[in-house]
Amino acid sequence: MVQAAGTSSVRGSEFVETDEGIVIFEGSPHKEKVLYGNLLWTGALALSKFFATASAAPRVQGRACLELGAGTGVVGLTLGRLGAAPVFITDNEPELVTLMAKNIEANQLSHCVQTRQLDWADGSTFMQQMPDIVVAADVLYEGDGSIFCHALSQHLREGGEAYVANHHNPKKCQATLGFIRSAISMGLRLERLEDCNGFALGSLQISAAPFGGNFQPLEGSADAICNLVRDAKFHEPDLSPMEHIQIFRLSKFMGAKL
Repeated sequence: MVQAAGTSSVRGSEFVETDEGIVIFEGSPHKEKVLYGNLLWTGALALSKFFATASAAPRVQGRACLELGAGTGVVGLTLGRLGAAPVFITDNEPELVTLMAKNIEANQLSHCVQTRQLDWADGSTFMQQMPDIVVAADVLYEGDGSIFCHALSQHLREGGEAYVANHHNPKKCQATLGFIRSAISMGLRLERLEDCNGFALGSLQISAAPFGGNFQPLEGSADAICNLVRDAKFHEPDLSPMEHIQIFRLSKFMGAKL
């Protein structure tokens, strides 16, 4: 597991309590395959704190939310604690759906948060009701990001918003850049959380307020936007790639390609 240095999360013998008061049980190492989603990662912690503290965060109270590739479900659970309803936390791995159900019970949020098994590559598993807000964190680490982008776009209604947080390694960001290219080809509006000097915000370890900026549009050619994302500037350049977080906002307008 990647430890989020600089946060005050409380680690118990079996669980982690986030700064936002969400109790998370993590999974045990899988005996037959690598299963990343059963652990807490920095992008999910950063996106949770963004919704809880950032002035640029949307109002979530009473709004329907969907988390894709939820893993432990920490972002969706945080949204439920903040008043969002209904919240659906989804993943393709049955083991993770079971883990998320345990975390819902641990936080007494069953009145507003539910689990679903959702496969990005299988449209028959997609939600029938469009949410107001789609979220995802730490899902862009392999592949070209296109399957995830398709699933996100299929759940993004006109006027809705999606928030995606991911760690950033400029030498290994093919999935992130592929996701960006797919979003551009679909006609989605792309923005990134930045400060007034163009530094990407989202890293929890910076001395300044990590979410004190606003979303700025990513404009230009696909190559120019990908270069901007790949060469992102951070206030603490010596942090590890797992601690460098970018937060993107996506929205769909009439005429966007699917």
